[in-house]
Amino acid sequence: MRVCKHRLSLASVSFLALASLGFASATTSRAGTSITVSTQRPYNIGLSGNDDLGDLKKIYQSANSPSEQALDQFNQIITDTGMKRTRLLLSDVYCDVDQTGDVFGYTQDGVFHPGDCQPLAWHLEWALGRGLSPHVAVAAFMPPRLVQYGPGESWNRNGPAPALFQKYANALVRYIAKKSFDGGASSVIFEVSNEADIADSAPENWSDTNPSAYRLKPLGSWGRWLWWMDPAKYVLNQWTPLQTHVMSKAEDPTLSYPYGLDARRLPRQLLPVQKVFSQAIVNIRNELAANQSYNGKTLEMAGPALVGLSFNYYPAENLPTLEEVFLDQTFNPLADTYLAKFNARLDRFSFHYYGSTDGTGGFAFFDNLVDKAKAKLDALKKNNANMPDVKLFLSEWGPTAYEATDVNYSHKGAAWTAAFLSEAVKKKISMGSYLIIGDGQGDPNITPFLGQASLLHKVPHGDKPADYYPKPVANLFKMYNKMSGQRVQAALTGGAGSHLNAFATWDGANSTANIMVYNYDPTRVFGNNISTETPEGISLEVDNLPFSDGSTVTIERYLIDANTSNLAKFYSDPTHPDPNLQRILLQRTIHSGKLVLTGDALGLGVVLYRILPPTVVP
Repeated sequence: MRVCKHRLSLASVSFLALASLGFASATTSRAGTSITVSTQRPYNIGLSGNDDLGDLKKIYQSANSPSEQALDQFNQIITDTGMKRTRLLLSDVYCDVDQTGDVFGYTQDGVFHPGDCQPLAWHLEWALGRGLSPHVAVAAFMPPRLVQYGPGESWNRNGPAPALFQKYANALVRYIAKKSFDGGASSVIFEVSNEADIADSAPENWSDTNPSAYRLKPLGSWGRWLWWMDPAKYVLNQWTPLQTHVMSKAEDPTLSYPYGLDARRLPRQLLPVQKVFSQAIVNIRNELAANQSYNGKTLEMAGPALVGLSFNYYPAENLPTLEEVFLDQTFNPLADTYLAKFNARLDRFSFHYYGSTDGTGGFAFFDNLVDKAKAKLDALKKNNANMPDVKLFLSEWGPTAYEATDVNYSHKGAAWTAAFLSEAVKKKISMGSYLIIGDGQGDPNITPFLGQASLLHKVPHGDKPADYYPKPVANLFKMYNKMSGQRVQAALTGGAGSHLNAFATWDGANSTANIMVYNYDPTRVFGNNISTETPEGISLEVDNLPFSDGSTVTIERYLIDANTSNLAKFYSDPTHPDPNLQRILLQRTIHSGKLVLTGDALGLGVVLYRILPPTVVP
């Protein structure tokens, strides 16, 4: 299904008269909510203390790079959303060193190629060519050179493997850092592996009826994700992707090969590798410090990039979560558990989060996860004077992980995201990375994941160029990217049972007010009660505008709702309304420094009003 060229342009622009907006009559909307914004009342609750909008943008201005690295179809969405970083996942899968550990390159089909590592080099080139700083997940699989020594857990501490692995880590960090800095990036963030609390490949010869046929994936590229662990200590034929979580002593030989929430993944996978790469970052920082052209450029270490599921189970057993254990082992020099003490450097505590994790659509699960992590960090900081100030990093997120629903490609996801970003700012999240830029998987024979938390949906057309349509969350990020200035107070009154909320800013330098209003009702986003959706009336008043009495201002109004700027509507409506972000222009008169806007209404979704100074007509 393709869209005609005229439908892909920005929505048609119209000026509405000074009378009511006419978007919804009083009989078709709920009782109104009054929103009062004062340009002279700053309101800041985020990390920086004076730039909530900047904090909010940092949470969404990154995403996994697409697998279609060579294409330019992603350039516009990068520009429109103000993207600053991109996450490279599994790009280092073939990276390797020679037998001495002194020559870097990659190994494929058993052949070592010195020099650049592919596909990592291509991915870095794509990112840097678009002005994006890399956020690189490393060491998900064992480097090919280390396969001969077996699982990391079985390595002889005095043998060649540990030293060779440290050399490999140094070489990889050095390669990425120099490529990035020489290519214009100001920073690089590293993470070890990804979601190691739930990740591993299914055994080969998987069978529900014949467990004795199981065989582990081989070590090396695209082999066993949990490559550090020695599987000889586990009972492989009890493996199941739904295994009940186990929190037992690490040396228990009766436990099956770990899956789910097994805490042994920390000391027997994540923490040893985290320690090695933490040391590599210190080593390369020191190496590059002598190069004045790298002054001010930063290398950071993040972790543990877990999915947070242990928060659902461990408290019921009065046990610490995996994240708390990770932080304790990383920073507590007096840690006294059966786990080893690793004491590694960590700059950002990273975690993943998707909507409706707590089953209600609220943010209780998210708040609990963040609060526990912050409490643990604060407690550790009191007892460790050398511990850095660790920032919170939401290194993967999206409206929902359930791709069979329409949440990620409808107005539902945009409504959730607007509400979530305000919550994330309140919780002082320093940075984030949305799941992925595009849902195409590179191979034209693979159907793109329409339900994936991605910014663009790919529609292939055989030998002809594919179409790329923005999902509503991408349109929302475009709206935020149009906002500027300092956050100001937005007071909401009236509207019993209202689900409306607002995020407002005032840009004094450009005399522009920005008011983002969102309607988020979790029962309509994650439930089935959306067929009777009724818009809520909006009355907007903006005070203390520095414009002459009687002057006329232009208002840009951008909308995402059930019928507008909505990819789901594009597919469900035979007329295929444009899924791109839609805009109309309004004009209003200023009276005593005040603008009043009445007659509008918003159902589930988001609307942005940009009040421009009288001299500006877009």
